[in-house]
Amino acid sequence: MKAAAAADDTRTMNTTEQHTTSTSTLTNGAGVSPEPLMQMLQGLQASGILKAGIELGVFDQIAAGRTEAGSIADGIQAPPRTTRILLDALAALGVLSAGDGYRLSPGAETFLLSGRPTYLGGAADIFTGDWAWANYGRLADVVRNGGTLMDEDAETPSLDFWATFASSSTGIAGPAAQALADVLDPWSSERDELAVLDIACGSGLYGLTIAAAHPGARLTLLDWDNVLERARPNVARFGIADRVDYIDGDVFETDLGGPYDLIIASHFLHHFSEPRCADALRRCTGALRPGGRIAINEFTSNAPDPADEPFPALFSTVMLCWTAEGAAHTVETYARLLAEAGFTEPEIHDGRGMPSRFLIAEREPS
Repeated sequence: MKAAAAADDTRTMNTTEQHTTSTSTLTNGAGVSPEPLMQMLQGLQASGILKAGIELGVFDQIAAGRTEAGSIADGIQAPPRTTRILLDALAALGVLSAGDGYRLSPGAETFLLSGRPTYLGGAADIFTGDWAWANYGRLADVVRNGGTLMDEDAETPSLDFWATFASSSTGIAGPAAQALADVLDPWSSERDELAVLDIACGSGLYGLTIAAAHPGARLTLLDWDNVLERARPNVARFGIADRVDYIDGDVFETDLGGPYDLIIASHFLHHFSEPRCADALRRCTGALRPGGRIAINEFTSNAPDPADEPFPALFSTVMLCWTAEGAAHTVETYARLLAEAGFTEPEIHDGRGMPSRFLIAEREPS
């Protein structure tokens, strides 16, 4: 996020910032306030308010020059009274400013206008979908159950959600994919040919960004068929369809092919237990050439206190609702699992566009 946007949006209901602020406020000695706890309890409201603004196209209306509640109401075909209430709520969250008409915050202008490549509105389908409303209200039951209560969860083959995710995640994945390509460039640019496998590829942007920058690269995208269909338009947009192959199937069961020089595992391993992650990494070892690399992109913590890095701890509750045994595993855990699967100690790089890290390791000689 640009510095200007970050500065302007300090009032936005950011879960991570709220958690950190709340902890310090509640432990500062005398004069403890209930307000931080009330903000947490109102978090569902904040999600619903932002989701409604995205679904109704409020931000595009303002960008088009409609700055009064009445004209915005006409644009979104809603009553002026309810529109004004929503606009004021968005202003209260810091997404808009109010005064001489409604104006977009720098963050909203950067990330919530539908025609921009940085558009994050699709993330509403990911983080505030039906599964979220259904599960967070019964999180205590999920905890008692030991994992998801959903009939169809993250591991359900050809789940419709993953096709939605592939289409909706491009605004998030784009900056991170470029960051990964930049990290790998000193290594990949030394090779005349580069065989790349992107497992559970989703939008395909990670593999596509790397392959597009390397004329000798050949990319294989692996996911369920309904997801691969959503990745194909991105392949066409990158203009490298003649250098892309597809594998329809499950990472744990399908023949991965190879040997490859690089395997990308982006936001995949957090869906599984440590033993399942170990199985996946061993399969990757078998599909890599000796000296080949694996690039893991994950929400992962490197801090002993969750308050120092709140996002991974909070994200693990998403996995609690959505998977049987998934979690945001620690850097230490990934380093151990990689070593057990025959990889070197990973290089660790900060991601871009989301609070994740890249862990890049090399397959040891056989």
